[in-house]
Amino acid sequence: MILSKALGAIPLFSGLTEEQLEYVAKYLKRRSYAERDVIVRRGTPGDALFILTSGKAKCAYLDSEDETIIAIYRPGDFFGEFSVLDGEERSADVVALEPTEVLALPAEDFHACLHAVPAIAVELLKQLAGRLRRATSWIRSLSSQDVYGRIASQLLHLSKTHGVDVENGAGRRIELRLTQNDMASLVGASRESVNKAMGYFKQKGFITVDTTYHITVYNHDALVKRAA
Repeated sequence: MILSKALGAIPLFSGLTEEQLEYVAKYLKRRSYAERDVIVRRGTPGDALFILTSGKAKCAYLDSEDETIIAIYRPGDFFGEFSVLDGEERSADVVALEPTEVLALPAEDFHACLHAVPAIAVELLKQLAGRLRRATSWIRSLSSQDVYGRIASQLLHLSKTHGVDVENGAGRRIELRLTQNDMASLVGASRESVNKAMGYFKQKGFITVDTTYHITVYNHDALVKRAA
């Protein structure tokens, strides 16, 4: 019962009845990971869908020494659905950014849930469509924006999805430790160009960066204009 109530707070399952939630909950398995633990490894079989319940994790593609961060997951997000749906190998790594807990839904049980509770499939399609729209928008920005514009876009997105208000709403602190290497991986640019752009944004007072690599956005409107 406790697990089914927690499941109801997750967007993918929020529209289910109590009976349906209990049906899905019986298949779930809790798994815990320490910071930097690999939750999903690229090239391995897609044996489960994962739902993040606490902590944060990054989905990244590591090619030789270069890392591309595809997404950063927060509680309520799910991942691993592609391999579970098409049976192909994992296409990226998912690594815990801090102590993280997930609920794992084995592939066979996931398919059983889709057949027994079609509402899950409908919500899954909606969320996948949303991800596709965001990916399309980001691809467009990669081709049309300079590094400053791409960083501004990412800062706006991260402050919306991972931010908390500070100083009575004067700023929004991104609750992620983001080094300049991380930002370079997020926006597809060199560390040097990211350093220059971040320095400009700090000089203008658009953002601050503290000693723990947390970024606070203070001038949302200025970043919106720079991202346009």
